[in-house]
Amino acid sequence: MQRILIVDDERIEREGIRNLIRTLKLELEPILAKNGEAALEIVRNEPVDIVITDIKMPFMDGLELAEKIREEKPDIELIIYSAFNEFEYARRAMRTNVSNYLLKPIQVPEFLAAVHRAMDACLEKEADKIRERELLEGYRRGMAYEREKMLLDALNGTKPIKPAAFFQPNGGAPERESIHLILVECLRPFFDMHNDDFFSMLGERISFSFDYLNVNENQSLLFVRSPVPLPKETLRSLAESISSSAAERYEQPVRLIVGAAADGWEGVHDAYCGIERMLEFTFFMNDDAILFAGEQIAEASVDGVELQSIADKIYQCLDYGDTRGAKYGVELLFSYLKSKGHFSSLYTKFLCSEIMTKALGKDHKNSISVINDYLDKITRTPSLHDLKDLMFDIFDLYESSAETKGKGESTNKIIEGIKRMVEEHYDQDLSLEGIAEQVYLTPSYLSYLFKKETGQSLIRYITQVRMDKAVALLRDTNMKIVDICKQLGYRNSNYFIQAFRQHYGVTPAKFREKTP
Repeated sequence: MQRILIVDDERIEREGIRNLIRTLKLELEPILAKNGEAALEIVRNEPVDIVITDIKMPFMDGLELAEKIREEKPDIELIIYSAFNEFEYARRAMRTNVSNYLLKPIQVPEFLAAVHRAMDACLEKEADKIRERELLEGYRRGMAYEREKMLLDALNGTKPIKPAAFFQPNGGAPERESIHLILVECLRPFFDMHNDDFFSMLGERISFSFDYLNVNENQSLLFVRSPVPLPKETLRSLAESISSSAAERYEQPVRLIVGAAADGWEGVHDAYCGIERMLEFTFFMNDDAILFAGEQIAEASVDGVELQSIADKIYQCLDYGDTRGAKYGVELLFSYLKSKGHFSSLYTKFLCSEIMTKALGKDHKNSISVINDYLDKITRTPSLHDLKDLMFDIFDLYESSAETKGKGESTNKIIEGIKRMVEEHYDQDLSLEGIAEQVYLTPSYLSYLFKKETGQSLIRYITQVRMDKAVALLRDTNMKIVDICKQLGYRNSNYFIQAFRQHYGVTPAKFREKTP
């Protein structure tokens, strides 16, 4: 409802106009002021759409009030009334763009016409504002979509990248720059509910120019831009700031992988491939690890990783016949020892003996004498380097065993079972943790194993299944988009629309319009 401010120093006049508004059942909320100063205070502190004011008042007359309102609140409609039919008053009123000038005693038809004109003018102004907001929002969304599309093209290397001028603050020709990709990953679905707030948090923490792209519920990417490649110390400090902020703000551990510097947007695809290769072995890292893609494993070792923890993960790889993963774990184990600079050779050899026994002990073809022979070799190994080579020989023997082949078949059954689970329960809140619990694996190992066996991450597979189902529902049913979102297991309809557009290049509504 519109608000009308009635200004008159005579109470009977103020209340008379208010009663007239109520009698005529005008859709207006009346507010009263006894002089110009009081009215101006109300205008400055409360929403007002129309002001109807007498001219002759103490402290501040109606024309002075109208002039001040026009300066400070030009959208307010003004109606002035007076007992004086003098040219000077009318001329001053016209200069302040007063909507109507009424003479006392006010006649109902003239009053009603003046008020209706003012109300219509307010409605037209509000409609103009809505149209302007819609145009600006449409422009903003269009720019955001173009930016997102350009970032996706850069990641996928689908075409030569020529960054648009909107990447430059002044709109000028973009200069060549270095781009550091930083992947932020959570084990639980996170970005579907916190994406916008997380982006705002990054804006508060990061002093460099950067672009942001959400990849899925579990992963987002930062594109940190600078004229020259940033030092590793600076990037580590930046990653630590993001990690600590996520832990503090959301009580959510995040794992970060910092990509190699890309020389311009053409190099982003290769940098992203380096990050994806590093993702394959995050199973061996803590949930809040900070890794640098492209480094040697020794350099990528994470402070605080316990030897026994690494050994336990090697055991899990062996349980599923995953020789490649076990070898990586051994690389990491020895890299950890080197990075520390001091270690107990006795304990290290004991750990290696345990791993060897785990690898060879279950195969009936490996007699006690074979195991004892390797135990002796481990004990006599003179250096860390020789010990690592010996462990690789043990894994080669393990890989050739019939039991390993059987475990490989078991792994395939697990992967196929997970695929069926996703196909049948895509409408539920699927998460790495939930699926891992059902197949008795850790979330990080499940993610690693699925990527190793299928070539794509489990999160991407879930997204692909849901997008395929979304297309079928949009094409074959009249379900509302918000209901399709729930049917697919998404917790946030806006996030579903964003994910669909990122996947197919159009929103669900536009896709449905184009479908015959």
